[in-house]
Formats: sequence, structure tokens, C-alpha cells
Amino acid sequence: MRKAFLLLLTACGAQSAGNSTTGGNNVSFGGAQDLGQFRDILDTGGIPGPDTLDANGFFNEHFNAPPPADCGQTLCLTPGLAVGRDWLTGAHQATVQLSITTPVDPSTYHRMPMNLVLVIDRSGSMVSDGRLDKVKAGIATLIDNLQDGDHLAIVDFDDKVTVDAPLTAALDRPHLKALVAALSPRGGTDINAGVQAGFRLLGDTPAADHQNRVILLSDGNATSGILDTSTILANADASIERGIGLTTIGVGHDFDVQLMRGLAEHGAGNFYFLEDGSAADEVFGQELDYFLTPLALDVHVTAAPGAGFTFGEVVGSHLWSGSSMTLPAVFLASRTSQTGEPGRRGGGSMIFIHATPTGHDGASVGSFTLSYHLPGSTEILTQTARLDYTPDGTDNLYLSAPEMAERYAMYNMFLGFRYATQQVDQGCAAAGLRATKTAATTWNAERSDPDIAADLVLLDKYLANLGTADTGASLGTCGASDPYQGGDGAYYGDGTMACSTGGARGGLPIALALLALRRRRR
Repeated sequence: MRKAFLLLLTACGAQSAGNSTTGGNNVSFGGAQDLGQFRDILDTGGIPGPDTLDANGFFNEHFNAPPPADCGQTLCLTPGLAVGRDWLTGAHQATVQLSITTPVDPSTYHRMPMNLVLVIDRSGSMVSDGRLDKVKAGIATLIDNLQDGDHLAIVDFDDKVTVDAPLTAALDRPHLKALVAALSPRGGTDINAGVQAGFRLLGDTPAADHQNRVILLSDGNATSGILDTSTILANADASIERGIGLTTIGVGHDFDVQLMRGLAEHGAGNFYFLEDGSAADEVFGQELDYFLTPLALDVHVTAAPGAGFTFGEVVGSHLWSGSSMTLPAVFLASRTSQTGEPGRRGGGSMIFIHATPTGHDGASVGSFTLSYHLPGSTEILTQTARLDYTPDGTDNLYLSAPEMAERYAMYNMFLGFRYATQQVDQGCAAAGLRATKTAATTWNAERSDPDIAADLVLLDKYLANLGTADTGASLGTCGASDPYQGGDGAYYGDGTMACSTGGARGGLPIALALLALRRRRR
């Protein structure tokens, strides 16, 4: 068993196009950008359901140091492989990590001017929990942060639609703020009519010298007009295809997350949740410049397993289907470190693919292809990266690249939370959280990852909210099966390893075990 572990541990390698040494920055895939609704439910003593925990949103609240964007293009795809133990079950775990990075620097990033339409829900339900007040605070911050050259329009809706300000370059900020401040809740919620009114203000032929985007701010429950989610999405698609983006901002505990997230995913946009005033400041201040302008469009990623592995579940995007995904747009992530920035949003997106080894030595993990085009261009740019391992028979042991360990922890923390939200028996939810907490606490005692520490705070709130429902049940009695059942334990080895196309390879969080092994072999 030890020999197999060492061979796999030291044998990771890959080939990828490009020979630059440019540093990398993370990107976001659009869609959910936070776990604000999940966090808000916990903060107010509730128990979150499975729809409130989105993998893409969870990953965007974690910063992981990116690999170099060294492919010589605007986007670079870097695959890596981590093998260890599932935090929830303790079972053997192998996961392909797909990271997309960019050489574009957030600190020097300048977005295109905007044609921006705000579509504001003023329905009666917006009085609950101060929802409309949160929206007003966010819009005031947005208006303050608009740049010279930006054009703004304002639409409000309930079961009727009103154009409060047509699209204009005259940014009379006090007047625009006064218009929004005067809104009060009333009536039903005709989301389709509001969104369509916003699209119409940008015209049938959107201006080519500006980014054209609608921002919908709503508690997301259609009660008037068209109610069917698929029809609302289809109606939005017609305008989106003309080059108009759609970003959504949600408020309230009980909005239709499928609709709000779906509109953003269809609309080459992002979905955020405003749980409080500080979230409004974060989204419309820190995030504004990054969620408005795409870095690339029609981004296509494919994953083909090699002889050494088969691929299973994919976590990280609702848009993954079969062996690939197509993203309408990707955006520059705003966070550049784990410290020194307010809030948690803006860390960037990731894809994780469950992998099962076939037992072949000297075989390929897989081949991964990225294609896209830049805004304003029809040229398709492509990159292919292959991830291989070839046992070399040496006894060398390497510590892993830190970013591989950070992603490994983030992924396993998500799996623990996901398990809890999916349980009908809340005692089983608590059992999953306790198992995840034990593994995460041990891991973070060595790594001191601020994002994992913040996750543990959420986890403790979850356990506290479960209260007497925590019956002390075990995962075994709850039917938590080994998701890697049937895998060759000797092939996996007893420790944790990682490899990536960047050449980093070695054990992830168990340096002490590696040290002990080296001493025994002397």
C-alpha cells in the first residue's frame, strides 16, 4: 500500500500550451456569486434548504491562490488532481480541479462604459424584512460609484411598470437617488413585465461602444402576469441574444432562487443576495466594476478522462452537462487575497470532477479543452491541457502547492454543508455537520485559512439552530455511504496528494505523516 501511494504521489505531470510566466488572477463563471441567502437563514435562526446552497456561490466566497495564467491568452485553463480522504465519510477521494485564470490584474482593471437599466421590484412583499430598504441602500451606493461615460435608466414595477428615468448620460445623482428613495411597496409582482421594460429601454440594436446590461433587484416571487419560470427565462433570452446582459440581485428569505439565478445564468450575468446593508455596500461598491463587464463570452469547457481514471459527479456549475459546459460569459474576480478586503465575495469559480482510478500505471488523468471569444471579436481562442502521471520509481516526497490544499478544503466543506441541507432527518444533518467540523478543524489548525474559519462559524450556527433535533445520530445510521465504494484503497494510498499542470506535486495537509514515513524508510 505504501509503495502505490508513493508512486502516485510523485508521478504527476502535464503538458499545456504556452510558455509565459505571467501571474494569474481568478475568474467567475457568472451565476450565483455568494451564499448570502444561506448565511442569512442561519443568522436568523433558520434551517437552510438545499436550494439555498449553490456550489458556484460557495466557491466565490473563498479565495484560492490561482495558478499562473501562462498560456499566453486572456483565459487559461489549469487542471489538477487531489487524492485524499472525504471529510464527511473518511472514504478515499480523488478529485480533478479545473481552474480558469487570467493575466488581467484587478488592481489595474478598467471596465467599458455602461448603458445600465435598474429594474426595481416595489411589490407589497418588499416591505418584509426591510427588503426595499436594502435595495435602496444598494442603489445609492451604485449611483455613487458610476463612472463618467455611464448611462443610467430606472424602472420600477409591481403589477404595473413605471419608467422613472429614461436612459441618459446626465447623471444627476441627487435626483436619481431621490427617485429611488420615494419608492414604497405596493401591489403584486410581475417580474416578466419589469424585465422586458428594462430590455426595451436598451433598444433593438444595443450600442456597440457601451456594455448594455439590466440589473433586476427583487425578492424574486412572481405573483402577477407570467408566472412560469421557463417562460420568463425564454422571454429574457430573446433580448439577451441581442447582446444585453442581465444581472440579478435578490433579497428576502423565500424568493425563487431558481428564477433569479436562472435569469443571471441565461443573461451572461451574476446573481447576488443582499442579506444586510453591508452586503449592499460590498456588492455595489467593491464588486460593481467586476460584475458588469465580461472578460470573455461563449466559454466552452470539455473534460475527457484518460486511461487512468473515469469521471463522475461534477460540482461547481449548473451549466455542466455530460462532459462539458458552456458559459455565456466569465468575469474577473475581485478578490486578490484572503485578507485586507471587506466581505467574502469575489473569490472566483472552480469546477471539481469526482474521479475513480482504473488501476493503470503510467496513464493519463484526462484531457481538458477551453474555447471562447473576446467581447467585440468573433475569433475563437482555444487551449488544451493534458494531465498525466507517470510513476518514476523514486522516493521523493513533495509538499503540495498551497492553492491545491485550499481548494481541497473548500470542496470538502461544501460537500459537508450540502449533505446537511439534503437530509429530511435533522439528526442526520447534525451528524454530517459534526463529521465535517472535526475534519475541518483539524485541517485548519495547521493551515489557518480565514475562509475555512468563516465556514466553521457558519457550521456552528447551523448546529445551534438544529438544537434538540441533533439526536447524536451517526453517519452510519443515517445511510451515508462511501461515495468511492469499490475503489482500490491500495491504489489510492493512505494519505493525501495533489498534482497540477504547474508541476507542483505532493501531500496536501499531512506533512507530519509524510515526515514519519521518510524517517521509517531511512
